[in-house]
Amino acid sequence: MTRRIAPPLRRLRIRLARFARDNRGSITIEAMLVLPLWIWGYTMSYMFFDAFREQTVNMRAAYTISDMISREADAVGPNYIDDLHDMFDYLTRSNHPTWVRVSSVYFDTSAKVYKRHWSYSTSPDHPAHTDTTIKAEKDRLPNMVLGETVVLVETGMYYEPVLNVGLEDMWYTNFIPTRPRFASKVEYSSSK
Repeated sequence: MTRRIAPPLRRLRIRLARFARDNRGSITIEAMLVLPLWIWGYTMSYMFFDAFREQTVNMRAAYTISDMISREADAVGPNYIDDLHDMFDYLTRSNHPTWVRVSSVYFDTSAKVYKRHWSYSTSPDHPAHTDTTIKAEKDRLPNMVLGETVVLVETGMYYEPVLNVGLEDMWYTNFIPTRPRFASKVEYSSSK
């Protein structure tokens, strides 16, 4: 008896069916397909977590500085604010540029505008406030009554992501008005 040879298309169909049923090596192929997506997702999660962590640390350090100044019964000066800037750098553990600007602001009820008693900045890029620049911040300042002042602490910290996953370099800034705790206003002395 002679044996019949299957036509080429039938042989191809049989081999494709056998290949489709074979599951050897499928885990390796699935891992090769999923691993880059998993690594990308993990990296994105880490970078977004790091960005929000840096923002939170920056805000907490700014509130700490604001609270310290609001408790001062004695006059503050450039040396004191420069030291607060050093403390801000220490609290944020920042390797990037930072700045601190402190101002004493009051509301002039007769002219119905915000004005400054004094202002000092640790950065030439963010100069001390003038009455004009304080007026521009009127929407961000609290409502105040006659004789009331606030200490306005502004901070900035440059953030640069370690990995490029779509986050841009940015400045984290804070704008914190705080009422003085133990005096009607915090005084300023250029000799301190």
